[in-house]
Amino acid sequence: MESDLFSERLAGRPSEDVQATFCAVLVDEWVRQGIRHVVIAPGSRSTPLALALTNRSELQTEVFHDERSAAFAALGVGLATHQPAILLCTSGTASAHFYAAIIEADLSHVPMLVITADRPPELKDVGAPQTIDQTKMYGGAVRWFHDPGVADVAANDSWRSLARQSFAVSKGVSPGPVHLNLPFREPLVGSAVELPLSPVIRNQFIGRLELSQADYEGAATILNAQQGLIIAGRGCGSAEEISRLASLLQWPVLADSRSGCQGIPEAVPYFDAIVRCEKFVVANQPKVVLRLGESPSSKVLSQFVTKSQATQVHVSAFESTADADHRVSLHISCDPSVFCRELEKCVKQNSDSGSLVTWLNANQAARTTIEKYYGDSDSNLLAPRVAQLVAQSLGDHDNLVVSSSMPVRDLEWFGGDCSRLNVYSNRGANGIDGVVATAIGVAVATQQKTTVLIGDIALLHDSSSLIDLNRRGVELKIVVTDNDGGGIFHYLPQAKSVNSEAFEKLFGTPHGTDILQLAVAHHLATYDCRSASELKNALSSPGTCVIRVQTDRDNEVLTHQEVNDLVATAISGH
Repeated sequence: MESDLFSERLAGRPSEDVQATFCAVLVDEWVRQGIRHVVIAPGSRSTPLALALTNRSELQTEVFHDERSAAFAALGVGLATHQPAILLCTSGTASAHFYAAIIEADLSHVPMLVITADRPPELKDVGAPQTIDQTKMYGGAVRWFHDPGVADVAANDSWRSLARQSFAVSKGVSPGPVHLNLPFREPLVGSAVELPLSPVIRNQFIGRLELSQADYEGAATILNAQQGLIIAGRGCGSAEEISRLASLLQWPVLADSRSGCQGIPEAVPYFDAIVRCEKFVVANQPKVVLRLGESPSSKVLSQFVTKSQATQVHVSAFESTADADHRVSLHISCDPSVFCRELEKCVKQNSDSGSLVTWLNANQAARTTIEKYYGDSDSNLLAPRVAQLVAQSLGDHDNLVVSSSMPVRDLEWFGGDCSRLNVYSNRGANGIDGVVATAIGVAVATQQKTTVLIGDIALLHDSSSLIDLNRRGVELKIVVTDNDGGGIFHYLPQAKSVNSEAFEKLFGTPHGTDILQLAVAHHLATYDCRSASELKNALSSPGTCVIRVQTDRDNEVLTHQEVNDLVATAISGH
């Protein structure tokens, strides 16, 4: 048998050749399963697997000096492709720097194959350098952990199944990160023997969350209310299916920028500005709220739904719960597209279009007010206007990666219909770390023009990702709204309750860093934009660059309030 011949070839070979062959088998199986992207943080102990990965022409490999950047780049690949990237580092504290991205991948259900090299057992607990306890170091954030031990000829029959299982679990019913801890002995460089032929086995584990007809009919009974609304976030399913269901129910769809639903006829992209209008909120209380996918970023939307006392139904492709306010009456785990399609067969056609028309009129009033506020003005280039211009200036199907904190909110509040764009944001844990690296992963995986909308603090937090950016073969524009500190805190109670000196020290945190000089240090083209026309020109320029727009934190707060007041006045007139 071929497997017996393989064992014979390995018999008597030095340990470095066995390790090299073990790694070659893993990589071969991962390639056969469809993995195409690898992200490596360099180190010595990971040499056997690093060499095996780079020996395969099917794999595109990116190397990052910083493990945290590497991990977020792998996250970006998974976000864009729904396929795991292989993420590799050496032993020791290097593996600890992966943790933040692994947490985000866990909470956002992004597949990722995390490989940490390790020292062999005889070097544990004896003071050997670069040796820490890496067993289950990511805790419950990974879907599966396994340490197969140092490669052993006697276990060669298990090597392919190990690769298949790690891939399958990462891509399973609840996608997410998988952690393999692989110990290697010196010498680390060996020669792999010829690999045996074996049948390609795909989808080792298959599972779907499906509902019965009775389940759909039960959900339809709840949704057959005269006044309700749909909230669509990332992972909400097919825009077409949602539109058909919304049309039957005559419900508005409050769609965030990552939903892909902002272009359907029932969509209300400006929902955040609308629900800030107290008069509108009082008059338009929903009886039922159908939430599809993840929750939008909007805090006021969450407050509006909670105060309405509406019956909430949440549908997600995953078994996790999104119910921070503890008000969801029914959690449904299934494909949201399938749910909407099957529900169309059960719900009644609503003959009362009044609620939908009211929301659409309010959306038009908000849109007109915001567009009129900025008009064709070339000045007033604060963060809300930057978000609006970025969303309007990008081409169809371009990637837009938006940082947490204020950028994702400004896009949600002022960006309008983003359905023609591919919008990404790390909203699992809502951290500002790794934003540029995530965008690099998205750009590398898609080979499409990618723009990052980011604040100055988030950029500084991830500035190591600028290393080698010009050599990665992608077109990436980094738009930085630079207000010299943490702008989001000016919208929180601390801004009024803490004295100004303490507030600036603890929350404003001015840094004084010249963002453009930082970019120049990494050999990147730069643009310093002070007007709308300059920003548009910079966005249309070829190649990778850093675009800075200096803004003012206090003026941005005033702008938000002024626009919201104008929108409320316009809506109240309808």
